Amino acid sequence: MDLIKNKKLLMHVGPVDIYEEVLYAGLKNNVGFTSEEFVNAFRDSLKGLRYLFQVDDTYQPFIIPGGGTSAMESVTSFLTKGDKILVVSNGVFGDRWINIFKKYPVEVDYLKAEAGDYVSIDSVKEKVKQKHYKLVTFTHVETSTGVRHPIKDSVKEIKDYVDIVVVDGVSSVGAEEVKAEDWDVDIYLTASQKAIGAPPGLGLLVVSENAMKHLREDNIASYYLDLKNWLPVMRSMEEGKAAYFSTLPVHTVFMLNEALKLIQDEGIENRVKRHEKVAGTIRAGIEGMGLEIVAKRPDAYSNTVTGVMLRKAKAQDVLSEIIKEGVEIAPGVHPSLQGKYVRIGHMGWVTPNDAIITISALERTLKRLGEDVRVGEGVRAAQSYLT
Repeated sequence: MDLIKNKKLLMHVGPVDIYEEVLYAGLKNNVGFTSEEFVNAFRDSLKGLRYLFQVDDTYQPFIIPGGGTSAMESVTSFLTKGDKILVVSNGVFGDRWINIFKKYPVEVDYLKAEAGDYVSIDSVKEKVKQKHYKLVTFTHVETSTGVRHPIKDSVKEIKDYVDIVVVDGVSSVGAEEVKAEDWDVDIYLTASQKAIGAPPGLGLLVVSENAMKHLREDNIASYYLDLKNWLPVMRSMEEGKAAYFSTLPVHTVFMLNEALKLIQDEGIENRVKRHEKVAGTIRAGIEGMGLEIVAKRPDAYSNTVTGVMLRKAKAQDVLSEIIKEGVEIAPGVHPSLQGKYVRIGHMGWVTPNDAIITISALERTLKRLGEDVRVGEGVRAAQSYLT
């Protein structure tokens, strides 16, 4: 038996390493979706989302089956035929908004950034002043590059010109500062399997009163992802009464509820600081060994994903070799950088020790593959950052 392969550190961009207590919470037998135990867990999870997104009771939380993409597509519940939408895209998952909306009878414009950067606030403001948009989408952290968008400042500049502002927080919520209510974001969404640190299977949203006014009968959403169908379930569950639209992933909800409890125990501010420390350690290590980061400047660095540029080694070789060191990282997926970089995920229950192990394993791997790295200097820089 290969003990190293069987004892693996998952530094992926999602799913991430899951804390044992979260996994154990799903080990329940003979629990139905109308049981008191499940209804209570669902109710507590809805309340936990308000804490996570930093919103009050005026925001309606939703927990729906699927993941980040299902949460994204459910936003069509607030649209009607012919509505105009602006997508602000910083990469592959920003582009996903475009691909979703193209399936529906709406008009889609977009602004795109080059790999490693984000669309400037001035560009977005200029665009929304030229045309009235029903809805504008942002991606808080672009998973394909690790670029963080300045959501607070962007929303402040455009809110008076648009009806609904939507933020994809799939790779940010639970690890970056998120204050949906204070920032006047109408719809903030995420998924269970990334910085929250629960298994995949759930799309999560909070929706403002302003956005809820646009949840109409004649919306263009598909049947399953129409939030109008899910709304009675959410409201009933929060009142402690079982409700049904479609069968919910019962055991995944139990695990989500446990993860949200642990987040509250840690405190969201402390959790963000921990992610900042781990991310800073990773970046110090990357730069210490002599490599470049995909994100072009420090204000675009995220707490959750770091893209690492390669000079000689092939990305696929790095992935297959570093797993032999007991660490799993992720491939780069941005089309313009295909094969030229890898991604390190550092979110969820990640610690500074995990960061040191990852940098150490990456140094050894790259040296074997002929990459010109300063072996030992990455670990030294990471340690220096921490101390």
